[in-house]
Amino acid sequence: MAQTSLLQGKRFYCREWVFHKIQHCLQEKTSNLSAPGTTEPLNPVSGAGKGGSWGVLLVGGPGSGKTALCTELLWPSSVHGVHRGLHQHCLGFHFCRAEDSDTLCVSGLVRGLVSQIRRSGLVPEYEEKVREPAVQSALQPGEIERNPAETFKRCVLLPLLGCKAPSQALFVLVDSVDEGCLTGDRDQRSANIAELLAAHHELFPPWLLLICSARRQNKHITKLFTDVN
Repeated sequence: MAQTSLLQGKRFYCREWVFHKIQHCLQEKTSNLSAPGTTEPLNPVSGAGKGGSWGVLLVGGPGSGKTALCTELLWPSSVHGVHRGLHQHCLGFHFCRAEDSDTLCVSGLVRGLVSQIRRSGLVPEYEEKVREPAVQSALQPGEIERNPAETFKRCVLLPLLGCKAPSQALFVLVDSVDEGCLTGDRDQRSANIAELLAAHHELFPPWLLLICSARRQNKHITKLFTDVN
């Protein structure tokens, strides 16, 4: 599959503090789920509400191990990593690769997330939501390519907002979100993936953590996510 990491199965060393930080973020979101009114489906219009939607941006130079870290997060190679259990909180993931144009398409991201969320079983009500005629219509061949932003909202975010919150916070991971736009060309398709996620961040359910990685040198991507309220 295009969104799979090429580093899957390789041993990973160090950077334990990053996993602890991500675990802390998930625990904070889980704690917020116990607040009154957070266990019921949210109004798709109002979204997560003020302060209810935030994420993690992993930045580093070329070769610093961002993709390796994301791979270890999803497919732990050590007994300690398996015991940590962060991979069990993953609702969906996508790995962007500059040499594979399919991984830079917004439509590929949307299709992949819909498929993974359905298969995960972590949000049981999502399957029923995605079977609704309006959602199925948006998922028809060509529709995602014509309006990927609207499809992302109608087929991923709004159905999740309409589902009962899970007992523990989950996360979606997008690795190398800056790939394909390192030349500064805002029209590159990978830039659209980053802009899609940043533009719709307020519609992420309060129980869903967005984790992205990018090169530190790409100031546009860094600013795009750090400026998200």
